[in-house]
Amino acid sequence: MNKLFFTFCIIVFLVKTQTVFSNNLIYDVNNIEVSGRISTDLDKKKLIQSAFQKAFIVFTNKTLLRKDAVNLNKTKITTIEDLVFAYQIVKNEKNNKKESIVTINVKFDQKKISNFLAKNGISYADVSNIFLTLLPVLIKNKEVLMFSENFFYNNWLENQNVEVSSKDILITYNLALENVEDLQYINANKKNLELIETINLTSIKDVRNYAFLLVYFTEDQLRAYVKTSIDNKKIDKNFNLKIYPDDEERTYREAIVTIKQEINQIWKGQNLIDFNTPAFLDLFLEVEEMNDYLKLSNTLDSIDSIENYSVLEMTNEYLKVRLKYKGKVNRLRNKLIENKINIKIIDDIWRAKIN
Repeated sequence: MNKLFFTFCIIVFLVKTQTVFSNNLIYDVNNIEVSGRISTDLDKKKLIQSAFQKAFIVFTNKTLLRKDAVNLNKTKITTIEDLVFAYQIVKNEKNNKKESIVTINVKFDQKKISNFLAKNGISYADVSNIFLTLLPVLIKNKEVLMFSENFFYNNWLENQNVEVSSKDILITYNLALENVEDLQYINANKKNLELIETINLTSIKDVRNYAFLLVYFTEDQLRAYVKTSIDNKKIDKNFNLKIYPDDEERTYREAIVTIKQEINQIWKGQNLIDFNTPAFLDLFLEVEEMNDYLKLSNTLDSIDSIENYSVLEMTNEYLKVRLKYKGKVNRLRNKLIENKINIKIIDDIWRAKIN
C-alpha cells in the first residue's frame, strides 16, 4: 500500500505540472487582450504589465464585492506582478496599424492573493457559476406587465454571453415560463406587490435558484425590488434605478445592467470567505481502486477554498486526509459532492467514497 501511495504522489505531481492553467480555478483569468507597438523589450514588458492589470481587474470584479473591487483599482503594477504565478501568451497577431495584438492567460498565486486580501481586510466570494430562473414584472401606468408587453422579459437574455467567456459569467439566466395563474395572482395583489409570497408563484416555486423581480415607478423614481432564493438562501433587496426622461428604452436597458449587478452582489455576499479564519477537517477516504486518491487529489486541487491538505494515516482500507479550508463547511461538502465524491457524515466523522 505504501508503494501504491508513493506511485500516486508521483502521478499527482506530474498531473499538477501539466495543468498550470486550469479552466476551473477562480485564480485563472484567460483571454486577456492587449495591443500596442513592440519595438523593444521594454515595450513588451509594458504590454504584459497592462495585461496583468486588466486580468487583476477581471479577477477582483468577479470575486469581490463592488466596494472592495473599487478600492483595489489603484493597486500598483509592482504589487500585481508579484501576485501573478504564471502567464501564457496564447496569440500574437498584427493589426492594420502594425500593432501587436496579444492574448494572454494569467494565473494568480492563490496563497499570495489570500495574504494580499487578508492584509487589506477583504473577503472574497467563493462562487461558482449558477443557473437562475427569473420572473420579472413591470408595473407601468398602474398596469401589470409580465410577458409579451414586458420589456424586461423580452430583453433580459439579450447579449447574455457576448464578449464574456462562459466561465466569467457568475449567473446564467433562464426566464420563467408564461403562466396564467401567476398573472392572475399578481394582478390580484398589485396594490401590495412587495408582500407577494413566491411560494404562490407556480412558475418558480419548485425552482432551486430564482429571482422574482418588480420594476415600478413611484414618486418620479424608478425602483426595483428583487426577491431571490439561491442555494436555499432567501434575500430581498430594494434599490433605485436611473431614469432618462426622454429615452425609455435606454432607461430600461441600463436598468437591466444594474439589476444584474445587484443580483451578482447578492450571490457574492452569500459566499464570502474570511481569509483570516481557516478551519481544519479530517476526511476518511474509502479506498476501492488504485487511483481513488488521485481522483480525490484532483478534486481537492480544483476547490479554491481548500488551502492545502495532507495524508495523516494510510491503511489497506482507507486514507485519512486533513484539509485546511476557508469558508463554510456546507459549501465545501456541496463542492465535493458536485465532483462525484460521495460524502457521509456519521457522528461528525466525514467518510468519502469515489462514485
